[in-house]
Formats: sequence, C-alpha cells, structure tokens
Amino acid sequence: MKNSVMAVALILFWSASLHAADHAVVLLYHHVSDKTPASTSVTPAVFRRHLDYLESEGFIVLPLSRVLKALEDGRPVPDRTVSITFDDAYRSVVDQALPMLKQRKYPFTVFVNTDAIDRQYRSYMGWDDLRRLLDNGAEIGNHSHTHAHLARRLEGETEQQWRARVEQDIEFAGRRLLKKLGVQAHMFAYPYGEHTAELREIVDGLGYMGIAQQSGAVGYGFNRLAVPRFPMATNHADMDRFAVSVNSRPLPVIDVASGPAVQVAGETSQYQLAFTLLAGDYHSSSLSCYSSDGEKLELRREGDRISVGLPDWGSGRQKINCTAPSLTENGEYYWYSHLWLIKEPDGNWYTE
Repeated sequence: MKNSVMAVALILFWSASLHAADHAVVLLYHHVSDKTPASTSVTPAVFRRHLDYLESEGFIVLPLSRVLKALEDGRPVPDRTVSITFDDAYRSVVDQALPMLKQRKYPFTVFVNTDAIDRQYRSYMGWDDLRRLLDNGAEIGNHSHTHAHLARRLEGETEQQWRARVEQDIEFAGRRLLKKLGVQAHMFAYPYGEHTAELREIVDGLGYMGIAQQSGAVGYGFNRLAVPRFPMATNHADMDRFAVSVNSRPLPVIDVASGPAVQVAGETSQYQLAFTLLAGDYHSSSLSCYSSDGEKLELRREGDRISVGLPDWGSGRQKINCTAPSLTENGEYYWYSHLWLIKEPDGNWYTE
C-alpha cells in the first residue's frame, strides 16, 4: 500500500510538472572515498559538490526504477531528472554517501553482488547495512552473485553450459536479495559494464531490465537491456564534466550496426559503427565521435546515415561516444555511446 501511494503521488507530481521532459540522466558511482582506487572512486568532497550542484541547479532526483518505468511507458518525467546509482555495495556508500543523500532526501539505487556480502569482505557492506539503506530511501538491484565477467565463456565451456552458469549466478543473487532483504529485484547491472547480445538475451529472459555503463542520457524508446549511465570516477568527475553529463540528452539514433561486440586487438579497424540520425533539437552538422581515449574520429555521411571506422584498438573495454550540441540550450549535448569488448591479439581475454 505504501509503495502504491508513493507511486500515485509521483505520477501526479510528474503530471503537474510545469516543465516535463522526455529524458533523464543516470549517474554511476562505486566508491565514495579518498582511500580507494581512483579509477572507481570519487572523494567525499567531490561527491558533496556533485550533490550541491544538483540541488542548486534545481535538478529532481528520483528512484531509477520509477524513472525507467515512466520513460518506457512514454510518460514524461520532470525536467532535469537525475537518478543516482552505486555498483558493488561498497562500505563507503553507507559511511560517506548516505549521510549526504539523507540530508537532501535523495533516493538512490545500489546494485549488489551478493557473494561479497555473504563473505563479509571488509570493503563491502553487510546485510544490516543494506537494510539501513532501504530504510533511508534506497532501492536494491541485482549485480550478480559472483561479480564475474559474465559475457565470457570459461575455457572448454559450451554455449549451453555458459548460459546455465550465468542464469544460475543471476538467479541465485536474486534469491539472496529476496531472502535477506525481502527485495524482489527487477533491475540488473552488468558486472564491469560488459554485455553482449547473448548476455542481454539471458537478462531479458530472467525478467530484468539491463543497466549498463556506457555514457548517455535515457529517453523514450530506450533499449531496456542496455540502459546508459554516466560513470563518475576521479578522472571523469570534475565539475565541468559533471555539468555536461547531468545536462545531456539522448542522441536519437536508429538502425545501429557495429560489427561483432567481441573483437580481437589488431583487427578492429576492419569494422565500423554506423547509425541513422533522427531529427531533433541539435546541430547534426556538428556531430562528433570520440574513442575511449578521447581521439576524435573521422565521420562519413550519406544523408542521415553516419558511419565511423573503429580505431586500431588495444585490448579492454572500448567505447565510441558521439555528441552533438543542442540548438536551443547553450552547453547541452545530445549523446550516444557504444561498447565493444576487445580481446588480446592471441584471442585471450584481457585482465583487470
């Protein structure tokens, strides 16, 4: 009953909003600490500045599940809507982030890999910590049990065996969340942000919405199995980057062709990313695409069809980000990002 009343209240609030929008931005954090790896951390001071910006600039922070449900149904959300998410359930979220979020009454989502909680790893929360988060405005999502590279087959593993293993991993985590927290999770965040068509098919078959890590805003018609999020970490969390991220809009692309999702280093330049641009409030002539390391890539245009050759990538998770400036809002960009998983030249998987 309580959840039903809250949902009705949110719908009424959105309907009454003077400035409704067809998109929102989802932020991704891991650690909120100055003692953890910079590649997956923001300091408490930086996190506070992010929240201060959201508050001072009039952003509306809403639960991820309700934002995605509204957009999937074609219903508007308030202008400047943001959802805040955390992957892995690190202890710094309850120790550092929670007091700042609670002060502002901001809801948030934590995606939990349950094995780390069961094993009581020191850098992770415990089940009591997660219950505390639930009592303070959090929602809980599934992040698998083992936090393995689920897109990868193990050596000698058949496709059928791989599918069975991945399904069991995700389902076991779901059962743990239900047993320990009473939570029936409906959102699944891919470990390491790695996903392929085959993995997305499994996630869909299990009834989850798939939450990814490539950048971009989410809007009407979004891919419910690859929901974009803006990762926030030390090298990508300064206030200029943060402002660009939370003010972004989804670049309307269709008919995406990208070559294999899993490729081999040294062979990537034979493939390309191609898509058709739909009309929108952006400068299509100013569209630019960049590789993961910030290299500006050469575009080829045939009417509304855009293609860009993939760089000669090394191994790892590689992305292309395409952006175009708004026609009417200074400093706002329309954004689309695409992910590839690039193996070592010998065909082995990269290591973390």
